[in-house]
Amino acid sequence: MHHDAKCPKCEAPVLTLKFEVADISEHGQPLTQVGLYLCPNCNTVLGAGLHPEVLVSNIIERLKQS
Repeated sequence: MHHDAKCPKCEAPVLTLKFEVADISEHGQPLTQVGLYLCPNCNTVLGAGLHPEVLVSNIIERLKQS
């Protein structure tokens, strides 16, 4: 598969992404975690989304409480 994606900051081709976890907080209180999708060359954040493992874990915990 051919990709033409380039990082908007360093303009290097983006063939893979780095994934890191960051905390989401509101007023200093941690809420959950998010996954950051980073350029593998310069670490620019290219996107963010809910951390899949944390999301599944939260759903399971809520179902147990029902």
